[in-house]
Amino acid sequence: MSLLRIALVITALTFASVTASAQAAQCKGIAFLWSHVYHSNRLEVKKQCAAVTGVIVKSLREPDGDLHVRVKLDSQFTQLLNDANRSAQGGNLVVEPICDHDPTQTDAIASCTTFHSTIPHYPAGTHVVVVGSYVLDNEHGWMEIHPVIRITAMQ
Repeated sequence: MSLLRIALVITALTFASVTASAQAAQCKGIAFLWSHVYHSNRLEVKKQCAAVTGVIVKSLREPDGDLHVRVKLDSQFTQLLNDANRSAQGGNLVVEPICDHDPTQTDAIASCTTFHSTIPHYPAGTHVVVVGSYVLDNEHGWMEIHPVIRITAMQ
């Protein structure tokens, strides 16, 4: 093997490990959040840790204690949407910070008794970065980031 080929392999391995390390750091605490997701078996994980950017369209307080945020994704992320996102969510990705407020839905109360989200609320029109698990919500059929590790306003 030539020295150039060896250098390329080492560079590729270093990049892969840095990327894996950066991703692990980006989603530190995701397992803890999953322990507070109510009926987590309804969510099919497609990617344990994902980051997307887009503009907040609307936020709704759900009875299960989660904040249901619709995000119009930037063009490079629109492939993450499916037909249910397009028809039932106005072409937006659903983003759900869990345990945002006290649940009123009886079967969801236990999930939030020892945890309350500190993710900030941003108004509609805010361009954001969202980090969390990319999942298919099998009850509704649409794609989501759920649970959310962080939402940050872009400058």
